[in-house]
Amino acid sequence: MGIIFGKRLKSVEEDVVSEAVKRKVPEDDENSQEKRRRLDSIPCDELPSTSGVTVESRKPPEPLRKRSAKRKAAADGPVETKKRTLDPSDMLEAKYHQQRKLGEGGFGSVFSGYRKADNLPVAIKHIPRHNVVLIHKDDTGQYIPMEVAVMLKLAAESERHSAHVDLLDWYDLDQELILVLERPIWAKDLFQYIKSKGGRLKEEEAKVITRQLVDAAIDLQQKRIFHRDIKVHNLLIENGKKAPRVRVIDFGVSCFSEEGDAYHTYIGTHFPPEWFMMQEYKAGPTTVFQIGLVLFDMLHKEEYRALQRVNSRLSKDCKDFFKGCLHKDPDERFTLEQLRGHLWMR
Repeated sequence: MGIIFGKRLKSVEEDVVSEAVKRKVPEDDENSQEKRRRLDSIPCDELPSTSGVTVESRKPPEPLRKRSAKRKAAADGPVETKKRTLDPSDMLEAKYHQQRKLGEGGFGSVFSGYRKADNLPVAIKHIPRHNVVLIHKDDTGQYIPMEVAVMLKLAAESERHSAHVDLLDWYDLDQELILVLERPIWAKDLFQYIKSKGGRLKEEEAKVITRQLVDAAIDLQQKRIFHRDIKVHNLLIENGKKAPRVRVIDFGVSCFSEEGDAYHTYIGTHFPPEWFMMQEYKAGPTTVFQIGLVLFDMLHKEEYRALQRVNSRLSKDCKDFFKGCLHKDPDERFTLEQLRGHLWMR
């Protein structure tokens, strides 16, 4: 896996989450706006760390700057005696070809592309430096973006055909962080997939997708990774086979999490009920609540609202599954393991 360093990221002490990079919430929701204003600082010290995430042991090169041809000739001397070194952006362009924009979110933009050596389809994610809001200090003392640290851990501890997409390369440039990711060819995000099916799915198809999502969430939990932003836009559905396959994407607000860790600053899209009641949330119950919201989006044409009834035509077991996911009390909510063993999942 290629790792290219450029300008050193800001220190942990300076790392903050600003309102400008907060994921978008509806503008007419005053409570959500008030919660967003609370995201004016989040030291990375508050986030749990973990061992086992490492980077290359070599010392990263000094930041490379673009220079004019005249200045470069003066600095480098005769061309015959000094070989030109590619900067990270040149190395990216030499290895990958970028194509059309696939989408844009609150933190960055994603483009399609391919690897020139073998035409492998890739997704190229551009994240402005001021949107790199979480930093991780690894075992070597190196500061790297949290999203990169999480995906390196996933790559080191996962087998082939895992639910998450793989990180192929990353480039730390002066103005932005660029991630080169696996791009499944016959895939669309779950939001578009639902739309293509008329706005909602049949219960049996939703069950297939939910079962895979629960398995993926348990796998992340076992690796002590908290995705924190499970939603229909962050799930890809591969359609090349008989049954749809779920792929988890966008680990931009993810972090490492130990059992029992509580968080007091919310980063993400869907706020769990306990955040409004206690300004505190935990990985397991939050993930279960978000899985319930994904299922609701698959089976209803309208968006979920608190105290909203589920479709009366759904099976009894499906309704009970909903109840266990969306309970307002996180202690009464099902665990991920209980979701996997639920009658509806069988």
